[in-house]
Amino acid sequence: MKLLMDADCLIKLTKAGLKELVGSKDMIFIPQVVQREVVDAGKDKGCADAFVVEKNIQNRLLTIAKASSKYTKGDDALIGLFQEKEYDAVATDDAKLTRLLRISGIPFILPGLLIYHLLQDDIIDRKTALWALKQLAEFISEDEYSTVRLLMEKTR
Repeated sequence: MKLLMDADCLIKLTKAGLKELVGSKDMIFIPQVVQREVVDAGKDKGCADAFVVEKNIQNRLLTIAKASSKYTKGDDALIGLFQEKEYDAVATDDAKLTRLLRISGIPFILPGLLIYHLLQDDIIDRKTALWALKQLAEFISEDEYSTVRLLMEKTR
């Protein structure tokens, strides 16, 4: 899958140590404004995940999606890029952004469902999927965790 990813999802996957796992299957693109939000602002604040994301960009695990400089917010850039180019979905669980995506008819995928997607495509086994979901648990909503866990239980 070709995914556009917002800062929130990117940070959650990074903190949970799962970005490399997701990036092994899916092509992850982030707008330049998201790079600035996560890497530049994060490094200024001393956030360890900012340095990890920067290294992922250098190692081409993440690709910077070139967007018009008119976008000053990540949400606007994600919607604009999706409409301009061919991506499969936007990876996010930001409530405001998911509402905007629904209104715009843009498909999105939650971080927990990215793990389920890897299980469904036989990239990881059930044990690894449950471990990955547990790693992500503290960063996602209880509803998202429960829903993905239920889906995994039905995949036996």
